[in-house]
Formats: sequence, C-alpha cells, structure tokens
Amino acid sequence: MPAFTHDGLRLWYSERGDPDGPPLVLLHGLFFSRRMYERLAQQLPDHRCLMLDLRGHGKSSRPRRPAAYRWNELAGDVLALLDHLGIERAVIGGLSLGANVALVVAVAHPERTRGLIIEMPVLDHSRRTAYRAFRPLRCVLSASRAVLAPLTHQVRHLPVPGRWPEVAAARALLGVQPEAGAALLEGLLTDVDPPHDEATLGGITVPTLVIGHHLDGLHALDDARHVARSVPGAELVSVVTIADLRLRAKRYAQIVDQFLARNQL
Repeated sequence: MPAFTHDGLRLWYSERGDPDGPPLVLLHGLFFSRRMYERLAQQLPDHRCLMLDLRGHGKSSRPRRPAAYRWNELAGDVLALLDHLGIERAVIGGLSLGANVALVVAVAHPERTRGLIIEMPVLDHSRRTAYRAFRPLRCVLSASRAVLAPLTHQVRHLPVPGRWPEVAAARALLGVQPEAGAALLEGLLTDVDPPHDEATLGGITVPTLVIGHHLDGLHALDDARHVARSVPGAELVSVVTIADLRLRAKRYAQIVDQFLARNQL
C-alpha cells in the first residue's frame, strides 16, 4: 500500500480499478479508514479508485494538535494526494466526515473537482446531535488516554483477512489513538463550519450526487436534502440506513456507476 508525505505527515492510500481510468477519490467517515470503501471500489473496475486515510485515521500519521484537524487541513490531504499522483481533477466522494471534506475541496478548489458524491453530510440539522455525541467522547478520550492507549494500540495491530473490509473498518473505529482522537474532535468542534449555506453551495457547478439516510440520528436526512436543493442540478438518493448500501455493494456501485456514466465522469 503506497504512502506519501504532506505537511510533515505520512498519509497512506489504496488504489483499485483501472490505473488509466477516470480518477475517483473516496473519503471515509470519522474514525474509520479507507477500508470502508473496498467493496464499492471493487465494483467500479473502469475507474481509478483512490481511497485515502485522512490524517488521524487508518495508517496515516496522527498529530496530537487540534489545529492539525481544521477542515482546510483535511481538504489539503486530498489535494496533496492529487498532486502526488499528478492528477489535475478528480471526482471527490465521501461519507460523513469525508462528505464534509469533499464539500470543502469543491468550494475552495473547484479547479480540482470534476464531480461530487456526498453521502450523509453533517451540517446544520445534524450539528446539535453531533455536538452532544462528540463533546463527551472528546473528554473521555482525553481523560482516559493512559488506560485506553495500550488497548487501542493492540486493536490497531490485530490481523484482518483482506476479504473482510468491514471488519478492518471496525478495527479502525475501535483502535482510535486516544490523544490524537481527542485532538481530532477538538479541531473539528472548534473550527468554523464547512461551507454549506445556500449561496456557497449554489456556486458548485460540477455534477453532484447526494445520498441521505432516513434512519440516522447523527446524519439528518434534511442536511442531504439541503445540499441537493442548493447545488444546481444535484441528484438525491435516499436509502434507509448506512448499512443499506454497505450490505448491498452491487446496488451501491450501480447508483454510483450510473451517476458517473450519466455525467461522463
């Protein structure tokens, strides 16, 4: 698995599909890793699927300064991946944290974005629930780091068969490094919100697919609807839960592949 250096950090990524195909960058959710996109990438053989471990996640470096986890810093990891591979523009897709990062890239660097796949964004309608969940978690990670650190270290090094990417994704979640995890949450909670007002999103001109979930307390469907309404020409697909598409990889790939084909991406 290849890696590169950016901002003094070592960032790891995986490639699947056609190395000469149109590039598609896939960004995981909070505390997960690139492995959560393995099954989707396997179903898109005509594209060059690039799955990145954002800083603080997966095998990538885990800085312990909250300032390292501002939205623009996370978006910079994506741009650095494109620069490392000599890719001028790519479709950027992400889930939850990754969806927000993709929006930051699209707004701040439209010249690097060919299209967007935004699943479960965390915006106005989800903010209160997110704060209620993540503020206590930040405190727990910080206060219990001496106890948790040895345990999570062991979890991160548990072997996982390659055919079980979901287990690898769960390992990443359970193997959070406490001090780095607390810094990550502090950085996200205290940074300015990612761009999401109607006027800003209305300036996005690339084809956009938005995926929302009906039964998801942390990721309000209204946030997905807001993005779909605000971005000109955006498509909205609603499913039941996050498990709906993860357990039905062929359906997930069909939704994504048809969107990419319709828009010649």
